[in-house]
Amino acid sequence: MDRNAPHRIGFFLVPEFPIYAVIPATEALRIANQNSGRTLFDWRFISVDGAPVKAGNGMEVTPDLAIDQRPDFSTLIVCAGNHPTQYLDRRLLNWLRRIDRHGIRIGALDTGTFALAEAGLMKGFRMTLHWEAMPLFHERYPDLNVVEQIFVMDRNRITCAGGAAATDMMLHLIALDMGTMLAQIVANGMVHERIRHGTDPQRAVLDSPMGSLDPLVLRAIRLMEGNLEAPLSPVEIAEEVGLTTRRLERLFRRKLQDSPQRYYLKIRLQAARNLLFYSDVPIQNVALSCGFSGAEVFSRSFRAHFGQSPREFRSDFSTDRLHRFHPEFVQRLG
Repeated sequence: MDRNAPHRIGFFLVPEFPIYAVIPATEALRIANQNSGRTLFDWRFISVDGAPVKAGNGMEVTPDLAIDQRPDFSTLIVCAGNHPTQYLDRRLLNWLRRIDRHGIRIGALDTGTFALAEAGLMKGFRMTLHWEAMPLFHERYPDLNVVEQIFVMDRNRITCAGGAAATDMMLHLIALDMGTMLAQIVANGMVHERIRHGTDPQRAVLDSPMGSLDPLVLRAIRLMEGNLEAPLSPVEIAEEVGLTTRRLERLFRRKLQDSPQRYYLKIRLQAARNLLFYSDVPIQNVALSCGFSGAEVFSRSFRAHFGQSPREFRSDFSTDRLHRFHPEFVQRLG
C-alpha cells in the first residue's frame, strides 16, 4: 500500500444499525485528519443496493456506494443492531467472502459479528459483540470463540461491542495505523479521558456501583452468566468460587441485597428477554436455552419480573418496530 495514500475504510450499514456507535467511529477519523493536516483516512458508507438505510433510532443515512460498485478500501466494518439475523441474505454473505479473499481487514460493530460468522469468516478467531446478543450468538454459533470485551483485534479481524466501545476501537486502529501520539491527540479532542484496552469489561454488574463488588461475588456472577441452559446449584457455585453456601449467601445479601438464587433467576430472565428482542427463536426454545423446564414455567417467571408475558413482550416490540420503520403498514393494519 502507498503510505501516502489515505487508509480507506468502508462502513457497511445493516438496517437498524447503531448510529450512536457509527458516528463516534467516523468522528475519530475526521479528527485524526484534522489534527494531522492531511487526509490520513477516507471513509465511505455502503449498503447492499446503495439505497438509504435507517438506523435503530429511525434516522436515515444515504450510503456512498452499493456492494456491486467494487468499492476500494483496506478495512471493512459491518455495522448492525437489532435483529442481526434478519438481514443475512446470500448476496451480502457472498460479498463478504469475496472481500475476505482480497485480504481486506474485516470488522464488525455491535451485532455485525453475526454477518461475519454466518459468512464463515470467524473460524479460528476470537471475537466479541454486544453482550445482550451473546446468548443468541452462542446458540447459533456454539463452536466460535466469543468473549465479553469492549473490542477484540485478532490478526485481520476486528470486532467491537458497539456504543462507546466503538470510539476505543477506532482509537486503537488509529494508533496501529498512524501511531499512539495521534491516537491520544484524537482522544483528547473527543474529550475521551482514557483510551480503554480491548479487554476492559462491557458492563458493570447490575444493582451495584462499579468496582464495589467482592471478586468472589463477581466470579459467582460470571459462572451464572456462563451456565444459563443448565443452571448450577448454589452448592456448585459456592464450591467453584471456594466458599461455603452460607458465606456466598451472606456476600450476595450484603453486596447485592439479593440471594444467589434470586440473582441467578434475574440473569436468566434478562438473557431470555434479550433472545426475544434480538431473534425470532420460538418461546419454548428461549425457555429451554435459559434454563426453564418449559414455556409455562418460563412465562410465569417472566410475567412476574417484567409485568407481561414473553408473547406480549415480543408482540409489543414487533408493533413498535412496524411503527418506527414501516409506519404505512401500521396504518393499513389499523
